[in-house]
Amino acid sequence: MIEVVVVVLIVCAAAIYWYARLFPAGWGRLRTTVGLAPPSRVDAGKSKGCGGCSGCDRSGKGGCH
Repeated sequence: MIEVVVVVLIVCAAAIYWYARLFPAGWGRLRTTVGLAPPSRVDAGKSKGCGGCSGCDRSGKGGCH
């Protein structure tokens, strides 16, 4: 009986792997729907020059601090 469970788990893992490889857009939507996707990074609007460095030289000479 344990062999059947192991085989079913392996087949399910293979099916998930190939679904993710063949249909990446659908896999991304499914992960987001289920809640398994990592949080999206929307911090691009908050960044200041020098990657958000608060001591960035904005005089036009370039460089931080």
